[in-house]
Amino acid sequence: MELEGQVALVTGAAQGIGEAIALALASAGADVVINDVNEERAKATAVRVRELGRRALPWVADVSRGDAVAAMMGATVRDFGHLDILVNNAGIGQRMMAEDISETDWRRVIDVNLTGVFLCSRAAIQLMKPRRRGHIVNVASIAGKRISIHGAAHYTAAKAGVIALTRHLAYELGPHGIRVNAICPGETATPLIEQIGDPVVLESTRRLIPLGRSATPKDQADAVLMLLSDRARYVTGVALDVDGGMLLGWMDNETYEQRRRRDPQADATS
Repeated sequence: MELEGQVALVTGAAQGIGEAIALALASAGADVVINDVNEERAKATAVRVRELGRRALPWVADVSRGDAVAAMMGATVRDFGHLDILVNNAGIGQRMMAEDISETDWRRVIDVNLTGVFLCSRAAIQLMKPRRRGHIVNVASIAGKRISIHGAAHYTAAKAGVIALTRHLAYELGPHGIRVNAICPGETATPLIEQIGDPVVLESTRRLIPLGRSATPKDQADAVLMLLSDRARYVTGVALDVDGGMLLGWMDNETYEQRRRRDPQADATS
């Protein structure tokens, strides 16, 4: 129970990667504030956390609104007394070409995926700094290092911003005993991907994964636990790719191997 006695807040924790992270933290001993905009699913996740023997507080809030974030942090301190861990996971996406993104679309994706990370982090810092301890883990994406396959330009821009914000916060907060890191999930079987992903594209992109399968939400949650553990006590400012090697590939493995298999006849004539 490595996180025994610690309090964690996970945004977007009602399904997918966020839910898996909340349950993993509870399994490791943490009490968990479960944020989401879907009250019913947030309460369901809270039930699962309590079944693991930990305290849970479901809290509905739009992380892109500073007043909503402040109220959520106030409730965290009221119910649990302090905050040790913040996992910024809440995110949304759309599938469209850049010229079709309206100003409203752009602002909404940036507001949730990037501004929400800033607002929650800013509020958490105010609780962590006086105690000179704390951990922040941001859920970015390999889209922030390449481009988004299933999303669009605003999603790519937001996730690149999350990676940059992670580095900056790690630099500022290191002297105060607060570590800040990010994970960059690759292809992961989540409700969001099922909603916006094209089945044909999903199949073709999965062929690019050297480990041969899409990630599960638990794969991502385990990476978060690793970064939160004492074994990573000297790690801060990293954006850890949790993608099965997907960023390594510029073509699918089958084609790669076919183009490199030795052809004796070709060798003889070369």
